[in-house]
Amino acid sequence: MKNRSVLSAMVLLGCLICVQSLFADALDNWHWRNPLPNGNPQAGPHTLYSVVFASGKFVGVGDSGTVSISPDGTNWTESATATTNSLNAIVYSGGLFVAAGDGGSVETSADGTNWVLQATGTTNSLNAAAYGNGRFVAVGVNGVVIASSDSVNWSAGMSGTSNTLVSVTYGSAGFMTVCPVTQNTSQTTSGGTDQFFSSLDGVVWASHTLTVGNLYSNLNGSVVYFMHHDIVTFADGLYMIGSHVYVNSTTIKPYIFTSADGNNWATNGFPYAGDPVDGFSFQCFMSGNGVVMAVGGEPYGAFYPLTYTSPDGGNWTNNTVTLTNVVRAVYGGTYGLGTFVVVSSPYYQTSLPLIFTVPPTNLLAWTNQQHPPTPPTGPTGNFTSITSSNSVYVVATSSSFVCSTNGLVYTVVSNSPSLAAVTYTGSSFIGVGSGGNIYQSGDGQSWVQRNSATLNNLRGVTTGSGLIVAVGDNGAIQTSPTGTIWTSRTSGTSLTLYGVAYANGLYVAVGYLGTVLTSPDGVSWTGQDSGQLTNLLSVAYGSAGFAVAGPGGTILTSPDGINWTRQNSGTIASLESIAYGNGYYLATGDGVVALSSPDGITWTPRNTGATGGQNFYGSAFLNSRFDVVGSAGTILESDLVNPLFDVQIHPGGNHLTAFVPPGSNFRIQTCTNLAASIWIDAASFNNASAITQWTNTSSGFNQLFYRAVAP
Repeated sequence: MKNRSVLSAMVLLGCLICVQSLFADALDNWHWRNPLPNGNPQAGPHTLYSVVFASGKFVGVGDSGTVSISPDGTNWTESATATTNSLNAIVYSGGLFVAAGDGGSVETSADGTNWVLQATGTTNSLNAAAYGNGRFVAVGVNGVVIASSDSVNWSAGMSGTSNTLVSVTYGSAGFMTVCPVTQNTSQTTSGGTDQFFSSLDGVVWASHTLTVGNLYSNLNGSVVYFMHHDIVTFADGLYMIGSHVYVNSTTIKPYIFTSADGNNWATNGFPYAGDPVDGFSFQCFMSGNGVVMAVGGEPYGAFYPLTYTSPDGGNWTNNTVTLTNVVRAVYGGTYGLGTFVVVSSPYYQTSLPLIFTVPPTNLLAWTNQQHPPTPPTGPTGNFTSITSSNSVYVVATSSSFVCSTNGLVYTVVSNSPSLAAVTYTGSSFIGVGSGGNIYQSGDGQSWVQRNSATLNNLRGVTTGSGLIVAVGDNGAIQTSPTGTIWTSRTSGTSLTLYGVAYANGLYVAVGYLGTVLTSPDGVSWTGQDSGQLTNLLSVAYGSAGFAVAGPGGTILTSPDGINWTRQNSGTIASLESIAYGNGYYLATGDGVVALSSPDGITWTPRNTGATGGQNFYGSAFLNSRFDVVGSAGTILESDLVNPLFDVQIHPGGNHLTAFVPPGSNFRIQTCTNLAASIWIDAASFNNASAITQWTNTSSGFNQLFYRAVAP
C-alpha cells in the first residue's frame, strides 16, 4: 500500500484518516520473550476444532482463541491468539496461517505463534475457511461469506442463502460450500434434491441442485426425514460432499457424493443402522499417502468415530475403530509427516481433549496424543524496567537482575541485586533501587555497587548531556558524569519522584501528587505546575514534547516541560510507563492496557496478546522495537516499528498534519482525479519537525486528494 521512499499517505480532503490504523501491524503484533512459550494462564488444554499441516508443523485452533502447535503430531504446545473467541477453522497459503471463528473473528499469523486480529465487517460466526484463486474465503452463520485477497482487507460475498454454511473448499471448478439442511420440510413426495453453492472468486455465488434420487421416505403422509450436507472438500482431483439421510424413523444412511467438475456427481451410500436420536454427521475428510479418509459418526453414540477410506474417492471401505465411551465428537483432521492427525472432544466432560494420530498403513491404529499444557519457563517476579545495548538486554526486577544476550531468552544474573530501574549510558549499564542502591556494569553480567550518597529508595534513572540522573523517595536526586561517583542534588521537594527523562537540553522529573521538576543541567531544579494532584509515574519525550503517564488513565503532554495539558487516554486504568520511538508514544499499565499515539492527543488501544490480566510496569523503545515488562516475569516485544511517515487531514477542509521522522525533507502534493494520477506540488518542507501543521489556502481545496512524497 505504501512505498516509503515515494508515497507515504494519500487522503481525500474532508475525511479524517486515523494515522495509526494505517500502521497497525507492528503495535498489534507482539512476541512473548518471557516466560516461554507465553505468560498467559495455562488453563488448557482446550478443545481444538480445526488443524492444518504447513510449514513443517501441525497447527490447530479451538476454544477461547486457543492455538496448539506440534512439530510431530505427538508433542503439542498450547498458547493464546489475539482473540478469546473460539476459532473454528484454519487454512494456510503463501506463508500465512489464517484462522476464522465466532463473532466474525479472523486472525493471521506468519508462524502460527504470533497472531494479528483483522477487521472482517461481520459479527456472524465463521465455521470454515479455504484458499484458492488468490483469495481467502470464510463462511458461516446466516449464509455469511467474506473474502480477501491479502487476509487483511475483507469484503462480504453474496452466498444466496440465509442458511448456515458449515464447510467450504476450493478445487478445479472454484469454491464450493454446503448447508446442513436445504430440503423444505413441507415436501411430501418421495425423491428430492439438495443445494450446494459454487463461486469462481469467493464473492459471487451460484446455487446448484444436487440430484440424489429417491432417498426420501413418507411417514404418515408427510416427509419428516431428509438429507443433511455435512462437509465438502476437494482431494485427489475430486469434490466430495459428505452427507447423511434419515431413511426412516430408525435408520440413517451416510452418503458421499463425488465430482471431478462440480456438475456431474456419483453417489456412494453406506449401510448403517444408526439411531436418529443420536444422529450422524461427517466431520472431516483427509487425504494423504494415496488414501482419502472420511470421518463421521454419532455425536452421542458409543461407536464414534466411523471412518471410511478410499484410494480413488469411488470405492470406499469401512475402517472403523471402536472407541467406546472415549470420543464424543470429531471436529477436524489433516495429513502430514506420514500420519493423519484428528482433533476431537472426549466422551466424558472431565477428560482431556483428544488428538489422535493415525498411520495410513494401519487405519485402525488410533493413538491418543493428549496434550496437557507445558508450564512456561523463565524468570518470574515483577519486572519494572528494561534497557539494552545492541543485543544485550537488562531487566530490573523485584528480586534480581534478568539478562539476555540475544533479546530472545532471559536468565537470572547470579548474585545480582533487586532494582527498580535501569538505563544504558552509551558505555555502561546503570541500575538503581531500594536503600539508594546503585550498580554499574559493562556487560550486564558483572555488576559493581557504587556509593550513591543517599539511603532513599531510587525509582527512576536516565542519561543525557553527559550526566546520569537518578530520582527517588523524599525528593532524592543523584547525579554522576560516569556512573562511578554520585552527588546528591537539592530538588526542592520532599515528595517521591518516580520517573525522569532528558531531551532538548532539559531534564524533567515527575512524581507524587502531580509533582514536576525541570532542570537544564541536572543540578539546579525548578518546580512546575502540572495542574494535577494525581501521581505521575513515568515521563518520556517524543514528537509532541514531554508526555507523562499515571493512575486513572492520566496522560499529560507539554512542549517545554513547563506548560502541561491533560489528554483523554480513553481508559481509567493505571498507566505505569510511557515510552517513545519512531513517531509513536506507547503508554502501558495495569490489566494489560497498552495505548499508542502519534501526537500525544489521540490514543489507540493495542492488543499485546496478553490475556492473564498482567500489569505492565515498564517499557522502552529498543532496537526499533517496543519492549514491555511487567508482573509474573512478563516480557513482550513488538514487531519492528518503521518510522512514522503519514498525513492526517482534519474535518472542515484545508488543515493537515504531517507525521515524519524529524529532519525529513518532503512535499505535500494534490490531485483532482486519481484515475489520471496527475500530482502537483502544494508545499515543500526541509528539515521538518516530527509533527508539521499545514493549511491549504488555495481555492477548491474540498475536491482534492493529498499525498506526502519524500524527498
